[in-house]
Amino acid sequence: MSNFPTPLEEVIHHNVIKNTKTGGPALDVGQMKLLWRALGEHTGYTFSIFESTFAPGMGIPLHKHPFAEFFYVLEGNLSIGYWNKQGVTEWDTCDAGESLMVQPNAPHTFFNKSEHPCRMLSVSTYHHERMMKDAVHPE
Repeated sequence: MSNFPTPLEEVIHHNVIKNTKTGGPALDVGQMKLLWRALGEHTGYTFSIFESTFAPGMGIPLHKHPFAEFFYVLEGNLSIGYWNKQGVTEWDTCDAGESLMVQPNAPHTFFNKSEHPCRMLSVSTYHHERMMKDAVHPE
């Protein structure tokens, strides 16, 4: 009798996870609603993915964090603010199908300046997931 797990025993609790269109845990951060598509606990704490919807006029203030973040606009368009070389916020618009990569410690902001909702997918490290959950439910 072996003390080592069989190949099946090694993977039986590490299976494929399917999210439905409305599935995944939700988190409200102020007016923003996040729908987690991949939690760190299911990715070996290497990354997290969430979908967010921005109503017209809604956004996130200028902020930064020590990890990269990737955004993909699923629907609508979103105005992205970032600092230029003079330290002044410049705005650009990402339309559905376009993406944006924010490097670590890069100041950035988002606003839906349109008259229609905007949905986007965000990919970042597990630390970003933890930061947002702690902001809503501090221990």
